[in-house]
Amino acid sequence: MLVIFTAYFIFGVSGFGSSIVAVPLLVQMYPLKVAVPMMVIIDICASLYLGKKSSSDANFKELKWLFPFSVIGMILGIILLIRAPSEPLLITLGCFAAINGARVLWQRNTELRNPINRWWAAPFGFFGGVFTALFATGGAIYASYLGLRINDPKTLRATMAFAILSLTFLRLTLMLVTGLILSWQVVGLAICLMPATFLGIWLGAHVHSKLSNVAMRIAYGAILLFSGSMLLIRQFI
Repeated sequence: MLVIFTAYFIFGVSGFGSSIVAVPLLVQMYPLKVAVPMMVIIDICASLYLGKKSSSDANFKELKWLFPFSVIGMILGIILLIRAPSEPLLITLGCFAAINGARVLWQRNTELRNPINRWWAAPFGFFGGVFTALFATGGAIYASYLGLRINDPKTLRATMAFAILSLTFLRLTLMLVTGLILSWQVVGLAICLMPATFLGIWLGAHVHSKLSNVAMRIAYGAILLFSGSMLLIRQFI
C-alpha cells in the first residue's frame, strides 16, 4: 500500500513516475510478470482520472511524433518480456534514469531556450516503448524527451499524463493478446491497491498546483535519480 501511495503521489505531482518508482520495489515481492501487468491495470485507472482532467493542456503535436516509434518499441518489448532475461535491461534502464536524473538536477535553474530536434522522438519513442512494455517504466524516457521540448511545467505534466494514458491502453491490448494480464492474482492485487492509488493522486495533484518551474524540474530529476538508483541497487546487491 505504501509503495503504491508514494508512486501515485509522484504521478499526481508530475504526470509520470508511478511505475518506475513502484516496479523496482514490487518485483522484490512479486514476479515481474505479475507486477508489470498489475501496474498496467492501475495505470489505466490513474491515467483516466488525471489525463481526462488535464488533457486540454497537453501538447498533442509532440505526441504525434513520439507514438509511431513507441508502438514499434512496445511490440519488441512484449516479445522480450516473454522470452528474454530481465537483468541486463534493468541495469540499462537504471543507468539511464540515474544519469538523466542527475543531469536534470544539475541544470534545474537553466531555462530551456533551444529545444532539441524533433527527430530525437525516434530513439526516445522507440526505447520508451520497449521499456514501457517490459517494465512499465518508459515514462522516464518520455519525460526526458518532452522535458527537452516543453518548457511550461503545466503543459509538460499534462502532456506526460496523456501520453501515459494512451500508451497504457496500447500496453493493455498487447498484454491481453499475449495473455499476460489474464490472471486473478494480477486483477485482485490491482483492485486491492486502488484506494492507495487515488489517495496518492489526489494529494499529489494538490501539491503540483503550488510548484514553480524550478521545483518541477527538481521533482523530475529526483524521481529519475531515485528510481534509477533503486533499479541498480536491486541488481547488484
